[in-house]
Amino acid sequence: MTDSEPSERFSLKDHLFNEETVGRLAAMFDASYRTFDRDGFETDVFAAMPSLELKQRITMIADFLAAQLPEDFEEAAGVIGMALPSPLDPFLSDDDFGEFIIAPLGDYVARWGIGHENYETSIDLLKELTMRFSMEGYIRPFLAEYPDETLSTLTTWADDPNYHVRRLVSEGTRPMLPWAPRIPIDVELPIPMLDKLHADPTRYVTRSVANHLNDISKINSALAISTLERWKQAGLQDPN
Repeated sequence: MTDSEPSERFSLKDHLFNEETVGRLAAMFDASYRTFDRDGFETDVFAAMPSLELKQRITMIADFLAAQLPEDFEEAAGVIGMALPSPLDPFLSDDDFGEFIIAPLGDYVARWGIGHENYETSIDLLKELTMRFSMEGYIRPFLAEYPDETLSTLTTWADDPNYHVRRLVSEGTRPMLPWAPRIPIDVELPIPMLDKLHADPTRYVTRSVANHLNDISKINSALAISTLERWKQAGLQDPN
C-alpha cells in the first residue's frame, strides 16, 4: 500500500459479528439442539448483517434464534443452557469480558423472558450467561419491571463466588450505564451491595464499583462523598 492509498478502517461491528463468530454461535446450538437449522440460521443472519449497526445485529441475531427455539420460554431457556460454552476462567481477575457473540442470548432473555411467570428462569439464565459475557444491559429490564425481586436477587449475588456475577451486581445497577436504558430505582438502593463489593479482591469488580460511584456523584454528590468517607473509615478500622 502506498502513502496515497487509504488504510482500511477498523469496523467494530464486523470484528464482533462476522462469519466466524456467528458460525461459533450456530455451532453451539447445532451440537445441542437436534432441530436447529444451522445452514438456514447462518444464511439469514449473513444476509441481514451487512446493513445493520452493532446493536441492530444483536437484535437481529436474537430474532433469528427465537424463530428456531421452542415457543415456550421455559423450554427455550433449557435449550440455551445446554448450548452454552464453559464459563470464563474464574481464576482470572480482570479484563476477561467474554465473547460478544453471547450478547444476542441476553437480548433474547430480556425480550422473551420478561413475563413474571418466567422471572426465576430468566434470572437464573442471565446468571449463567454473565459468566460467559457480561449481562449488565440485559438485567436492567428486570430491574425496571421487578425492582424489589431483582434487587433482592442481586443482593444475594454480591456474595457469589464467581467474580463475573459479583461484577454484574454493580454494573447492572449503575444509574448512568453507557449504551443502556436508565432504570427507575433510587441511586441509594444499590449502596448496601456496593458496601459488600467496594473492597472486592477482583479488580474487575472494584473498577465497576468506582464507575458506579462516579455515576452517583453526578446525581447525588453528597451520597457519593458520604459513601466514600464511610468506606475509608471502615478501612482504617479493619485490623487486616
